[in-house]
Amino acid sequence: GLALALFTWHVVARTTITADISLFLPGGETGARAALARQIATGELLRTSIVLLTCRSGDEAAVVSREFEAALRQDPVAADGFLSIDGGPQPGFEEALYTLYQPRRFAFAAATPAAAAELGTAEGLAAAAAALRQQLTRPLSSLIGKVAPADPFLFLPKLFERAMGQSGGGLSLVDERFVGGDGKSAVLFLTSRASAVDASAQRPLQDAVQRAFAQVSLHHDGALALHQSGAHRHAIAAETEMKGDVQRVSVGSLLLVLVLALLFAPRRRSARPVAAFVQRAVAPLWLPLSWLPVLASGFLCGTAACLWWFGAVHGLTLAFGASLVGVSLDYAVHFFCHQAMAPDAKGPRATLRGLAPGLLLGATTTVVGFLVLLVSSFPGLRELALFAAVGLLAALGATFVFLPGLTGDLQPTGLALRLAALLHANQRPGLRRSTRWFGALGLLLLLATGLPQVHFDDSLAGLSRPDAALQAEDRAVLAQVASLEAERFVAAVGADAEAALQTNDAVATALAEATAAGELRGYRSPAWLLPSAARQRAVDAAFRSIPDLWPRLRTALAEAGFVAERFEPFGAALAEPAPPPITHAQLAASPLQSLLRPFHLPLADGRVAFLTFVDGIQDEAALRARVETTPGAYVVAVAQDLGAGLAAYRTRMALLMAAGVAVVLLLVALRYRNRAEIA
Repeated sequence: GLALALFTWHVVARTTITADISLFLPGGETGARAALARQIATGELLRTSIVLLTCRSGDEAAVVSREFEAALRQDPVAADGFLSIDGGPQPGFEEALYTLYQPRRFAFAAATPAAAAELGTAEGLAAAAAALRQQLTRPLSSLIGKVAPADPFLFLPKLFERAMGQSGGGLSLVDERFVGGDGKSAVLFLTSRASAVDASAQRPLQDAVQRAFAQVSLHHDGALALHQSGAHRHAIAAETEMKGDVQRVSVGSLLLVLVLALLFAPRRRSARPVAAFVQRAVAPLWLPLSWLPVLASGFLCGTAACLWWFGAVHGLTLAFGASLVGVSLDYAVHFFCHQAMAPDAKGPRATLRGLAPGLLLGATTTVVGFLVLLVSSFPGLRELALFAAVGLLAALGATFVFLPGLTGDLQPTGLALRLAALLHANQRPGLRRSTRWFGALGLLLLLATGLPQVHFDDSLAGLSRPDAALQAEDRAVLAQVASLEAERFVAAVGADAEAALQTNDAVATALAEATAAGELRGYRSPAWLLPSAARQRAVDAAFRSIPDLWPRLRTALAEAGFVAERFEPFGAALAEPAPPPITHAQLAASPLQSLLRPFHLPLADGRVAFLTFVDGIQDEAALRARVETTPGAYVVAVAQDLGAGLAAYRTRMALLMAAGVAVVLLLVALRYRNRAEIA
């Protein structure tokens, strides 16, 4: 009793329920694409949610965006829980862009050295002069006029436009704040420190978002609307659903067990004089209630073991644990029925000792079946295995500790006696053989009709039931922010950032060719913002080595009506040594890091990947053939590749389960090696 109380205190004080679906994703030695898909699904990209605040105008959206960000930063829960809150470019963005890229602008002249060399043709020089004249007629002509003398090709302004485009296909800037595609919705990107599928950590952050919105909306006459997109909301909804499932399964199981107990369980007779109506009301319920220590021991000890070993318990584990009610009660039912119909003369404990070999064998075979799952690469299955094994053993121990003292004088019900007589009649020698043949025939028919209809669902959708309303809101928000999908990516993997960027350069070239060939509608790559150091050097060298570039450009500018002497700073820059390339470390430490962060994926094995977002894949097979000729480049379809990983592990688990069945049969054979014991 004291041990059970301690377990209860431990579980109540420490229980943390998680809905982290990544626990049921395969780990370990999966294929390259499946491993990348898993890390994309659990990485920072998934931890970033989008908040859309619909306002009455773009100017109001900029004001609301600043107020909402300030309210979040002042909230202690949000300030501690969010890694970043981005409602616009970071302070110092433009200065950092100019400082880092202006001296290295020739390295960003084009995507490839060959394209950089094309800029020096007569057609290229004429096009550059015409583009410059056109830009000087636009509203930003004063800014263009300042940078053009040293940058007549406008490499830096073009890079700035690309950098802004990397924030999202539908975004624009109003007063240095992100505004959605409708022109009147403030957009903020919130990246949490905790996993997006950790519902217990995400719920307080979601509450903080609601508090900040309520505070800002009050200042704007309640005219604002809040919309969100992110995996965290699905995790919270899944946790709520799981808790409801646990309650329904637990309550439903207990009620059904109670009904069966009232029909079949022996009645406890009391020697004390009790009023007739009390005796009739309480006696039938006494034995079912006396089973509660068995149920509680199994459930609490299984939960405590998961908390001790894993630090939390998954909602699916608790739901599964609730189903242990029927299994663990078999021990108690077996004991009470024997005590009522064939008790040992020495008392209940002697009866239980006589049943001990059978109970221990039954528990051992069941536990062995679950222990097989401990070698699974699915963390969730290992948790289920630990819960079941510990819970069943604890329930068996509680049967020996608690139940003998709770029996009293038992009397079987009439229904139980009639059922026992029927079963006994079917055990007569003359009926045994026919019963066995009928049983075997029935089993064969069941297998023959059932096995052809078996279908394995290896999709992630089978692990949860997504909320249709949340999915619709996700799509509506993403339509305002970006046109690119979040299901397929191209990953460029390398031993370090430079190696991964070199692979990404080849990926960007392949994707440009795929787009031209109609295999792809569009893509968003970090290659424009950060080519590899090798590519930067090659492009810079190709541009600087164009024969007579400055004299011929000066002529082209003069022919376009410009005063060529004003562009002498460009000629002087060509004669200077090339500066060192921009590195990933430099960019990550600058105010520009928010532009690069969505594309950067550190891998668990120490390698680095850079992601490219793709949209409108028309021919996936052709795209894979084009991209994956580059070593370290992969087209990753997250749901599809994780499903392939699940299928591979399903095959492995089938082998493990077969091994478990073999061990169980061996245990039974050893226990009943003497055929006379069975008879």
